[in-house]
Amino acid sequence: MATLQLKGVRKSYGALEVIKGVDLSIDDREFCVFVGPSGCGKSTLLRMIAGLEEITSGDLVIDGQRVNDVPPADRGLAMVFQSYALYPHMSVADNMAFSLRLAGVPKDERRAKVVEAARILHLDKLLDRKPRELSGGQRQRVAIGRAIVRKPRVFLFDEPLSNLDAALRVQMRIELARLHEELAATMIYVTHDQVEAMTLADKIVVLQGGIVEQAGSPLELYHHPRNLFVAGFIGSPKMNFLPAVVAAAQAGGASVRLAGGATVEVPVAPGRVRPGDSVTLGVRPEHLRPAESGEIAGEVMVVERLGGETYLYTRLADGEMIVIQADGEIPTRVHERIAVRLDPATCHLFDEAGLAVERARRHPLADIRRAETQRAG
Repeated sequence: MATLQLKGVRKSYGALEVIKGVDLSIDDREFCVFVGPSGCGKSTLLRMIAGLEEITSGDLVIDGQRVNDVPPADRGLAMVFQSYALYPHMSVADNMAFSLRLAGVPKDERRAKVVEAARILHLDKLLDRKPRELSGGQRQRVAIGRAIVRKPRVFLFDEPLSNLDAALRVQMRIELARLHEELAATMIYVTHDQVEAMTLADKIVVLQGGIVEQAGSPLELYHHPRNLFVAGFIGSPKMNFLPAVVAAAQAGGASVRLAGGATVEVPVAPGRVRPGDSVTLGVRPEHLRPAESGEIAGEVMVVERLGGETYLYTRLADGEMIVIQADGEIPTRVHERIAVRLDPATCHLFDEAGLAVERARRHPLADIRRAETQRAG
């Protein structure tokens, strides 16, 4: 397949700069997902890679070759769009073979490539049908098949699942993951859905305002977000944020005082925060536990019961709303007041600029002892 590099890539429309200097490397056979809110520049960046948008400055390199001035058809890429863009009067087989026919590929070779793509996508029995006779998921697979038959160096996906219902989205996520493994292909995928990003990606690139906020593996971004934006965007439900003030800072971490008066000892590296600094304490819903006593307390406003787990949307005394992930059988009801315990070792700390404060390095034995203590409890 292919490697791909973006070197200082920028895109401007007149005086408006929408991509603001992106540096990124995508490895051979990697599944890379561009994720971010609407208007962050992810689709524009994908279209620049495809050659559908001109690069204002910077370099796009595929397999060591600068391709800024190479026409889209000659870049060895195949793109799957949000809309299926199938020809309604053509059969599935003809839709999949159309680009090959335009390229002058012999009929027997076209047929062999279509049959192989249909096998991969489980479309074998549908080759003679028209698009109107297919479900949404089947139509999307035909669109993907149209890309597969071209044997591209890189597959590009622009929000391909956004037109599907919830059940089909889950099914197609599984299909895409299987397809990536079977084809051993380099894939770049654009979505606004961070669940799709977490479940599909080898590498996630989080974009905001035309800037790469962070790039890394799903678990790296989940456990070590670089800033408040990434911490709030990756994870569902998102991370809880509580305003706090640094009460003391020492070698082993920082003591932060929450709005309700409780103090939490957060194990962060020394030197980044000082007493009196305003900070934000971040804690994910699964790291909060209802208890008889805890560092924070509030009134449960909404209870979402999902079977295996329950989410408690709880309003604190200062008006902040937090989400707690609890056991599915918890009896807590709406308007009940609860205390909440948090584990300082799972907390994140962000400075006044919204940047993450690095966690303190701990001896591996400390993690072992902590795990043993939790099991004993």
